[in-house]
Amino acid sequence: MRRTNPDLSDLTGAPALPYPAEDIIAALQEVVLPERLARLDEVAAARVSSVTVVLESVIDPHNTAAVMRTSDAHGVGEVHMIEQGTKPLLAKRVTRGCERWMDVMIHRATEPCVEGLRARGYELWLADMSGTATLEQVALRPKVALVFGNEHLGASAEMRAACTGTFAVPMRGMVESLNVSVAAGIALHAVTKDRPGDLGEREVRALRARFLMESVRSPELVIERWRKTRGLP
Repeated sequence: MRRTNPDLSDLTGAPALPYPAEDIIAALQEVVLPERLARLDEVAAARVSSVTVVLESVIDPHNTAAVMRTSDAHGVGEVHMIEQGTKPLLAKRVTRGCERWMDVMIHRATEPCVEGLRARGYELWLADMSGTATLEQVALRPKVALVFGNEHLGASAEMRAACTGTFAVPMRGMVESLNVSVAAGIALHAVTKDRPGDLGEREVRALRARFLMESVRSPELVIERWRKTRGLP
C-alpha cells in the first residue's frame, strides 16, 4: 500500500512525559470524569509487562495494526517492530487509536532488538508451522517475547538462531497456515490468560499519567495552569 494512503500512519514510540507523573495526575484527574478515571486505572493495573511481541519485517500495515490492537486487548502494552529496510506503517482504521496507549519500539536491525530483550530477561519464542513447543509450554516461561516473521519469507536466519525455541499455533482444519495477526491473537491469548497485571507502583503511575495525557484536550495547557496556581516553574 502506498504511503500517500490517508489510512496509513507512521509508527513512533511513546513520547516522554513532559512533567513528573505526580503533577500530571494531580492536574488532569480534576478534569476527567470519575468513570473514565476508573477505566484508566483498571487498564494500567492489568498491564502485563512479562509478555511482548516482536514483528520482524512484517510489511502489511493491516497486519501490524491488527497485532497492535490485539496486543492491547490482552494487556500487552509493548510491541517491537524490526524494519529491515522497510519502515513499518499502521492502518489507522484497524488500530482505532490503540497506538496512543502503547509503546511501539522500532528497530533498524534484528540484533539490537534481540540484545535489548535478552538484557531485560525475555526469552524469544518464534511462531513456526513446524514449531516444537506448545503454547501451553511457552506460557510457563517467566518473560516471553512472541516473535512473528515476514508474511511471505518468515523469520530471518539471524532471528531463528537467536530464539530460545519455536512454537506452533494449533490447527485442526484443512488450512496449513494462518494470517500473522490471527496467529498472534491465538498466541497472546494462550500466554496471557493466566497472567495478572505485573507493573510496579512507579510504572503504574507513569502509565496513568500517560493515559491522562491522551484523554484530555490540550493537556499541556491544563498542567501549566495547574502548576502556575501552585507557584511551580
